[in-house]
Amino acid sequence: MESIVFTGGTSGFGVNWLYRLDSEKNAIFYVLGRDQAKFSNLVSFRPFKNTVHFIQCELDSFASIQKAVEEIKTKTNRVDCLINNAGVWSNDDKPTSQDDIELTLAVNQLAPFILTGKLLPLLKNSSCANIINTASFRHKDARVDLDDIQLMANFNAEQAYCNSKLYSILFTKQLASLLNNTQVSVNCFDPGIVDTPMLSQAFPSSLNFIFPMFRRLVARTPDKGAETGIFLSTKTHTTGGYFKDCKLKKPSKQAMSSSLSDWLWTESEKLTGFKYACV
Repeated sequence: MESIVFTGGTSGFGVNWLYRLDSEKNAIFYVLGRDQAKFSNLVSFRPFKNTVHFIQCELDSFASIQKAVEEIKTKTNRVDCLINNAGVWSNDDKPTSQDDIELTLAVNQLAPFILTGKLLPLLKNSSCANIINTASFRHKDARVDLDDIQLMANFNAEQAYCNSKLYSILFTKQLASLLNNTQVSVNCFDPGIVDTPMLSQAFPSSLNFIFPMFRRLVARTPDKGAETGIFLSTKTHTTGGYFKDCKLKKPSKQAMSSSLSDWLWTESEKLTGFKYACV
C-alpha cells in the first residue's frame, strides 16, 4: 500500500486528481491543507475509498510546514509519492507570508522546496518514490531579476506567478540532478488553462465581460487539467522532465539554464534557512 502526500488537493483540479488516485490506488493519503472544515465538507459529500488523513498546514509558514512533516512522521516512515500542487495567484498589494516573504514566492516555490527536503528521508525509504510539481506554460513569460527574487522594487502579481512557475521547473531539474543516483524521481507538468477559481482571479478584470465565453471555449475542465498529474502519479518515468498532455515537452530556454537553477537553489536556501542533506 502506497503512502501519498498531497498539497493542493482540496480545491481546483487538485480535487479531481486526488479522487482519481483514490479510485485507482490502494494507498494512504496525507492531504495537507489549511481548512479542516472545507476538507470535512468534501469528504461528507463524497467519501474516499482509502484512508485519508487531513494534515493541518499553512504553506505560507515554515513553522507550519515543519509541524506537518512531524505529524506525517508519526503516521508513516515511508512516502512513495509527494505531490506539490498547491499554488496561489497573489494581488498587486503584494501580500506577504507569515515569514514576511512575498506570498507567491513563499507558497509556489519555497513551500515545495522545504516540504520536499524535509520529507526526503521518507521518500528515500520507498523502493521507488516520485515527486510531482505543478508548473505552467506561463513560465515562458517569466522575467527574473537576479538581484530581487521577491520583486520588491517593482511588484506585479502576474509576473510573480509566472516567475514562480519557472522556478517550479528549475527546482524540479535541480533536484532530479541531485537525486540522480537514488530511487527517487522528480518531474513537473503543465496542466494547461483550467477552469478553477484561480483562473477567475487571474483573468483581467477589464475583460470580465468575455470570461464566461472564455471558460466555455478555451479553459479545460478540472478533470482534463488533472490528467497529466494522474499520469505522472501512476506510471514510472524519466526524472527531471517537464510534461504536458501526458507527454515530455521542452520548456523555455530559461527553464533549461543550469546557472539560473543554481541561483534559485541558493536563494531558496537563504530565504528558508534550510539545506538539503543530499547536497
